[in-house]
Amino acid sequence: MRRASIGVLASIFFLPGWAYGEAGGATAPTAAPGSRAALEKVVNDYVALYTRDTLDEWGKLLHPALMVFNPGSDGAVRARGLEEFVAAQRDAFASGRRIRERLEKVRIEPGRRIARVSADFIFEEEGESKNGKLGLHLAEGEDGWRVVGILFSYDQP
Repeated sequence: MRRASIGVLASIFFLPGWAYGEAGGATAPTAAPGSRAALEKVVNDYVALYTRDTLDEWGKLLHPALMVFNPGSDGAVRARGLEEFVAAQRDAFASGRRIRERLEKVRIEPGRRIARVSADFIFEEEGESKNGKLGLHLAEGEDGWRVVGILFSYDQP
């Protein structure tokens, strides 16, 4: 029963912005540390701040020890740390290509100071869309919720 209510809350409060790829800065109000709203704000900002102009703010959502994994079409699993991952995002935006990402079917499963988020994502680049699956792991430290792990895969190579 609890799982359904979490999904309903996520779709009411956050899916409209994710589904349409709204961007341009934080869209949720400031929330008290340790609250469900603070967790949801970080998840919302993960998409809302993923723009050329707000990429530095987006990077602050990521823990310094972040690890990012994605399987390649050759069967190898690529692993990157924070600096390499953010540099790749910065290079993509610096190319001048129109890039955006939006999430659908977002599920947030909180625990004690940890959370697991899964979603379908649509990555758009120059009008071309690529669908995939995204997993985020978050931890709440003294500085609030931060993304500590990202796992993603495109549906088609």
